Amino acid sequence: MSGDDIDFLCADAIERPHEYFGRWRDRAPVAWSQRHRAWVFTGHEEALWAFTSPTMSTDRMDAFTARQTGERAAALARAIELLRGWMLFHDPPEHTRLRAPFARRLTPKAVSGLHDDVGAECDRLLDDMAAGPVAVDLVDTFAHELPAAVIGRLFGVPVDQQEWLRGWSERFGVVVFGATDRPDYLSVARAAGEEFHDVLGSLLAERRADPRDDLVSVLATTDELSDLEVLGACSLLLFAGHDTTASQIATATLTLLDHPAIADMLATAADDERNAIVEELLRFDGGATAMMRIVADDVEVAGQQLRRGEAVFLNLLAANRDSRAFDRPDDLDPHRSPNPHLAFGQGPHFCLGAALARLELRIALPALFRRFPELALDGQVGWKRDISDRSAARLPVSLG
Repeated sequence: MSGDDIDFLCADAIERPHEYFGRWRDRAPVAWSQRHRAWVFTGHEEALWAFTSPTMSTDRMDAFTARQTGERAAALARAIELLRGWMLFHDPPEHTRLRAPFARRLTPKAVSGLHDDVGAECDRLLDDMAAGPVAVDLVDTFAHELPAAVIGRLFGVPVDQQEWLRGWSERFGVVVFGATDRPDYLSVARAAGEEFHDVLGSLLAERRADPRDDLVSVLATTDELSDLEVLGACSLLLFAGHDTTASQIATATLTLLDHPAIADMLATAADDERNAIVEELLRFDGGATAMMRIVADDVEVAGQQLRRGEAVFLNLLAANRDSRAFDRPDDLDPHRSPNPHLAFGQGPHFCLGAALARLELRIALPALFRRFPELALDGQVGWKRDISDRSAARLPVSLG
């Protein structure tokens, strides 16, 4: 272990996170990180408690805004307006109010109606890949492209703006994931905030004048949210619906390349078996490393005294490999049941887009391995250096 403190950004945490965080979990399921000035929950029981306890808060926009001054405050102003509309940065009842207009449109039953659309987008991308070079970066050609197309169609983003959506999602990630060590941080953050106001503001105005059967039209005509809250909510779902699902597709593909027998099983699996394999892939190596909370009231957890106002990172990768919750946690078991993984969180902040992400994974992964049964890793995987996101920057493969 490099050093004697938890560091989400060290090489081991980025490249070998299960081993790295697993050693910390086995040492203590709740521990203080001096590097990040935060508590880190690596145990499943402790993380589940934190997701469901009112003692843990997600309301941190005021504190974040207060830390921004001068040039930084000016550069982040438009992005912060969007982030204030993100339901995941609010506690109930404000969180409940912001979530309500979407919850009705993103239930598993509602999302199931997108099955054919997701399948069509998937087939289009696989056709393009089959017609191109044998060696490709799967992140660029598939993992990022499919969620962008699906979320763009759900929202009614015009086809000619869907490439912008993918690029914007990556730029806005600089703000969301706090990539302040980038020399271009302020310029990228400023542009990402301003361009979203411009592009989505115009689209919302169009949909108010001419509503259609898409989510932007629903939001444009709602009286439940203010205009800024609508823009913020759109930015959350467009970002999360693209970025996190793209990360999960790439990570799951890499896992399946390491487990070819399960990849073959998935390619021909019936619905129940396919669903179980997807859930196990979510547990085994998820698209998120950690979710953040703030201690709302003094509380003792796992023998540690947490004080009001302290930061908490809920480490999903470690919690989902906790032997106290899972038998043989480091094995990829396609028949695992029950499977109480925390890949989408839990409690009132359970991921609103979980049903859509699951649908995309259930369609995309089998289709990919059916179309390219000889798919193989063709180089070194490049991982993004980030605290929250478990995301491959590049995934070089040979299509066979």
